[in-house]
Amino acid sequence: MTDIKFIDSSVWLSYYFAQNEEAKNIIEGERLVLTSSLCLFEIKKRLLSLKKDFATLLDFIKKRSAICLPSVPIVERAAELAKEYNLGAMDALIYSSAILSDAELITGDNDFRNLSRVKII
Repeated sequence: MTDIKFIDSSVWLSYYFAQNEEAKNIIEGERLVLTSSLCLFEIKKRLLSLKKDFATLLDFIKKRSAICLPSVPIVERAAELAKEYNLGAMDALIYSSAILSDAELITGDNDFRNLSRVKII
C-alpha cells in the first residue's frame, strides 16, 4: 500500500468545523489525497441541511484532492464488500474506491471499524 490517503466525507466535515487536529494535519499535509465524488454529495447534502455554506468547502476539496469517480470495477467490488461487511451502498462504494486506489481510507465513520486499510480518526 502506498502513502495515499482517501478522505471520507466525515473527515472533510470535521475539518470544515475545525473539530479534529489529525484531519487538519492530513488534509493540509503534503501527501496525495483522494476523495470520492460520492463524498461531495454527502458533504453538500449535510451542509445544505445545516444551512451552511457548501461552495467554499466543495471548491477546496476539488482543488486539494483528486476526485475519484465510481467506475465499473469500483461498483462491482463495492457489491462484494457490501455483502461481506454489511455496508450500505455509499460506504461500500467509498471503501471500494479506496481499496482499488491502493489508499488508506481516513474516516470518522464507525461503520468502517475493523476493516483493513482504514484509519478511524
